[in-house]
Amino acid sequence: MIAHLFDTTELKQNLRSAFDRQWRMCAGLVFMALAIFAIQYDEVIAPEVNRLSDNWSTVATDFSRKLASFTL
Repeated sequence: MIAHLFDTTELKQNLRSAFDRQWRMCAGLVFMALAIFAIQYDEVIAPEVNRLSDNWSTVATDFSRKLASFTL
């Protein structure tokens, strides 16, 4: 008798539809955030990391040359 008062199949479909919309919205927001982060990384962080890496390589090369020229 209670099953006739409440249509549970329609309620389930409405909940699934709402959850599906929420999931797609959250996935879209995560995708946008990752895309923005990737763009910022390429424009801001990557050049600085490359510069630091080049400087570190130069220092290491200079040190190895001075160490190789050192004689006992």
